[in-house]
Amino acid sequence: MKRQMLAVALCAIAGAAGAQSLGYTPTAAEARQARDNAKRDAKLADAMEKARLKEDAKPVAVYIPKEEPKKEEAKAKKPETFTAAVPGSGKKAKEKQKKG
Repeated sequence: MKRQMLAVALCAIAGAAGAQSLGYTPTAAEARQARDNAKRDAKLADAMEKARLKEDAKPVAVYIPKEEPKKEEAKAKKPETFTAAVPGSGKKAKEKQKKG
């Protein structure tokens, strides 16, 4: 059982290492294709960025409701002040002072 596990582990490691070959050099056609793809992607990204900036420059549409006419508040009246009257300070007291 241990030998089988070891063999499976070695195959997995060796198989992955073989897939990543250090000595691979792309052909001229592959290199040209990669450069063309990179240029195409750069142009597309530039166009998308310009479109985004153009869209961001537009003002935002906002709904502004009409203002309702304000109801005039009741004008503040001068508050009625309460003054206490002293008994005997009415008309009769004034007449007594004049006579007196």
